[in-house]
Amino acid sequence: MIKTDLPITKREDDAFQRYPFAYQIASVIKGHEKTDSFVVGVYGKWGEGKTSVLNFIKEELNLDPNIVVINFNPWLFRDEDQLLKTFFSVLANGLNVSFEGKKEKIGKKLLDYADAIGAAGSLVGVSGVKGFLQHLGNKFSAISIEDNKEKINQGLEDSGKRVVVVMDDIDRLSNSEVQSIFRLVKLVADFKNTAYLLSFDDELVASALDSLYSKGGYDYLEKIIQLPLRLPKAQLSSVKKYTLNSIFAELDSNEILLEEDEHQRFNIAFDEYILRLIVTPRVAVRYANSISFALPLLKGEVNIVDLVFIEGIKVIFPRLYDFIKDNGIFFTKTYNSPSFSRGKEVQTKEEAKKHVEDHLELYPILIRERLQRYLKEVFPQLKIIFDNEDISEYETKEWYAKKRICSALYFDTYFSYVVLEGKVSDVSFDGILDQIKEVDFFNRRDELVRLISEMDKAEVALKIQLLEDSFTKDQKKFLALNLSLIGDIFPEADSGGFRIMAPFQQIAYFIQKCVEDQEPENRVLLGVELMKRATPLNFAFEIWRTLHPKSDGGSRPNLFTDSDFEKISKMLYNRSRSELSLGQLYESIKDTYFRYFLEIGSKLNPKGIKKEIKDWLQADDENFMKLLYAFSQTTHSFGGSKKGRNTYKSNFSEAFYNLLKNVVDIDFFYSMSVELFGDQSDFEPTSDRDALTDEQLVGWFQRVHLDKNIGELNQDDISVDE
Repeated sequence: MIKTDLPITKREDDAFQRYPFAYQIASVIKGHEKTDSFVVGVYGKWGEGKTSVLNFIKEELNLDPNIVVINFNPWLFRDEDQLLKTFFSVLANGLNVSFEGKKEKIGKKLLDYADAIGAAGSLVGVSGVKGFLQHLGNKFSAISIEDNKEKINQGLEDSGKRVVVVMDDIDRLSNSEVQSIFRLVKLVADFKNTAYLLSFDDELVASALDSLYSKGGYDYLEKIIQLPLRLPKAQLSSVKKYTLNSIFAELDSNEILLEEDEHQRFNIAFDEYILRLIVTPRVAVRYANSISFALPLLKGEVNIVDLVFIEGIKVIFPRLYDFIKDNGIFFTKTYNSPSFSRGKEVQTKEEAKKHVEDHLELYPILIRERLQRYLKEVFPQLKIIFDNEDISEYETKEWYAKKRICSALYFDTYFSYVVLEGKVSDVSFDGILDQIKEVDFFNRRDELVRLISEMDKAEVALKIQLLEDSFTKDQKKFLALNLSLIGDIFPEADSGGFRIMAPFQQIAYFIQKCVEDQEPENRVLLGVELMKRATPLNFAFEIWRTLHPKSDGGSRPNLFTDSDFEKISKMLYNRSRSELSLGQLYESIKDTYFRYFLEIGSKLNPKGIKKEIKDWLQADDENFMKLLYAFSQTTHSFGGSKKGRNTYKSNFSEAFYNLLKNVVDIDFFYSMSVELFGDQSDFEPTSDRDALTDEQLVGWFQRVHLDKNIGELNQDDISVDE
């Protein structure tokens, strides 16, 4: 569904926590005790939400019966004469509607005042009130004009009300029109009990005013605006929540599902790259709309996560989007040979690198570096030309199987259509960081929980990731150790049930980054200690998963040798065994983590784990499905009414079968499946994403088992014949 870019007016629609800022401005205006006219300026860039903030201010002001809010649209005039007459006409009409008793007199005086000023001619070239009065000439005397104004002022004072004149979009006017507006406010509209609320981009307006004042436009603004206020930036957590909710709503409305590995890949890239490039709420709206348009067209044709990524580039960096679209060879070539063809040209890896770098030179250096990392995430081939990494044949096949944009066979499909809450105090947060990045809280866990318990956990997770580059190696070590102690206070899903937004996973990834940044000889020591202390046990397994060499499809650096990672795995395994029985362990941790536990056990004690699993299965028939659940695909759906119940089993692949064989006597397991469910092997799966009943999941297992046994039997027959 396309989202409009119209300003919002109601507090309940405030997705970016701007209402407290607007409320304070309204309070200042209402609480101003002097009768003198004063001017408030709200400064902000295009798309940051200035008009919405003005609407919030007006909503608060309208609650006060002694406040009269008058909107003046500066776009309604063509020249200064029309500006003057229109302004005072709007003002007179607003007062006539809102005032009682002397309303006609005040309104008439305002119109007479406008006629006198309009008859005097243009304000251009006039400097100061004295100069303006002299400029009036013989038709109207300065005394009569001033007397008229005094009567207006007296009427406004006698009314006991404050008039607030609101002007928006001043920065969209021409230079001469901007100058006229500020001459109006400064010279002839400074009535008693009157306030002006002006909204604009201060850089653009100051530039337009430069020619009016020898000291420059900003100095001119300082003389007119008594309370300059810069619009606060939207909180990253709010932008993140708004953008992700919009994306997930589109996924849900298009009945699109993401599997575990895909939503993990999205989670990492969104936090590290996309979120940091969405600079205004308007960009977030445009991004959501772009995805809304693209999804129905390309559903089933492309990798949805890659589509979301490339749409982000299109909206935020359209020139880069066009460059990628027009130079697909640079982004899809596997560079197995030292040179490759691009049309009639022959390119080397070095030349390809130069082409990409030359385009990235268009952007500031900090954005350029982030864009390069972002592009390598979306197009792994770039790691070959930038980092000299190798790409295996397995990876290229996997890209194709997943319809990735980095696969040359799918690249063009992505371009084949036309597409013209709560804030954490920085002071409090910095104070807490100063403590937990310097000392170990292992024996002071309760104190650590108290430090963070009152803060929004999503905001904490986001902020600590954004500050990652500011920590030293030692500070990262303490942060990893301390954060591992309190995994239980970080939610595993947001209020809508989205695991992809979960602070629990974000903190685990931050801990992985901290381990990665240590010297190689210290990584294994830190990894073992994390497995020893991480709380709860679920959190220990999540950290273990992020540290695993094959985490996220092997796209992350391998931090450990096989023997070192075995030490980390052994600590986690032994801890799990010492704390809980096999049955208790299954009930205490996610079934995916239970699979990790058994995989570790199959390497450390292959015979022992098979015997223990067989005893466990024989002890209770219900344990059969528990084990099968652990070794089958979990699929996540997004949105809908079933919050907290958005996962189900959808796939039992040959890969899961091979893992299962390592932890259980597979023939015994097959016999047990037939005993409990009968022969279900005639089940024919039509999708690997549809929810499966227990019987269907069992049937899929039986089918794979029988196919594997027949295949092995045929292979044995061939060997004998030979």
